[in-house]
Amino acid sequence: MALPSDADLRSLPKVELHVHVEGSISAATALSLARRYRVDPRELGLVEGRYPDRFDNLAHFIRVYLAVSRLIRTPDDLAMIFAAFARQQVSQGVLYTEATFTAMAHVRNGMEPVALWAAVRDGLADIDSGTEIRLIIDAQRDLGSDDARDNVRLVENADAPIVGLGLSGPEGEEKDREFVVLRQAADRLHLGLAVHAGEEGPPAQVRAALDDLGADRIAHGVAAAKAPDLIERLKRDAVPLDMCLSSNVRIGIFPSLEAHPFADLWRAGLNVNVSSDDPPFLSTTLIDELRHAARLASLSRADLADLQRRAALAAFAPADTRGRLVAAIDAWTDRHRSCDGEASPSQV
Repeated sequence: MALPSDADLRSLPKVELHVHVEGSISAATALSLARRYRVDPRELGLVEGRYPDRFDNLAHFIRVYLAVSRLIRTPDDLAMIFAAFARQQVSQGVLYTEATFTAMAHVRNGMEPVALWAAVRDGLADIDSGTEIRLIIDAQRDLGSDDARDNVRLVENADAPIVGLGLSGPEGEEKDREFVVLRQAADRLHLGLAVHAGEEGPPAQVRAALDDLGADRIAHGVAAAKAPDLIERLKRDAVPLDMCLSSNVRIGIFPSLEAHPFADLWRAGLNVNVSSDDPPFLSTTLIDELRHAARLASLSRADLADLQRRAALAAFAPADTRGRLVAAIDAWTDRHRSCDGEASPSQV
């Protein structure tokens, strides 16, 4: 069986559920902002003007990520970052994106909430009409439950395309049950809840995200590969896992893409989808990540479409948006069906 071609990867209608806005800042943009604000580029952790080829661990990555994020000082900076992010998604043929945005960090750095949300809207104003970008506003574990409450208040008063709340940051520093305010707020505000779990942390962290927070999606979740009982649970409940292959390798969780458990979890029937996480920091794109997934799991063109279909169905978007995305993916599959000799989803 031939793997999907580059043309397939580019033409495929794509859905991305796990990508960070601040993690979309290129090294060139970071350097430009550093010069503007007279920040020593060495403080950014760049290597010869580039992000490191490999990070020592998640803590190292977070230090670089936060140093770059702190360069967003004004609403104009933020609008520029959002506009560049939108162009990146359009260029890859991503029809729908749920972008994680650590909005509260910028408020704490001095940006007024009203100006912040206006900058977000301005940055997304010229987006192609065939592309939608929605936001997941995330709290940080290491800042405690007060940060989660601050995030909820910020979201309650936001004029922005928010579809979800999130929890990210180092695992294990705080018990997930301390963040139940996020689950309560998500239910009250009719939002989804995505929890980073089982990235560097153990399988127990994934269980806590499900049991203590009722997570609607798990970001990463690769630790599940170590626990057969958890794999069975995730399969039974069809819990969406937002997988980011290059991310897990470049921060040192796995030594290589070949060692990543994506293929095993796919073959086990788990509800996985693929995203790019922090593309320029990790020298990747969504297209690259789909290419890696196809190679590692020997995905056919129909499998690749199914991967995107799963992402569409796991999105926090309204039902009509999810239906439109699935219809676009099905139409793409039908157009290519004769090449593979495969049945369309409606014929299976």
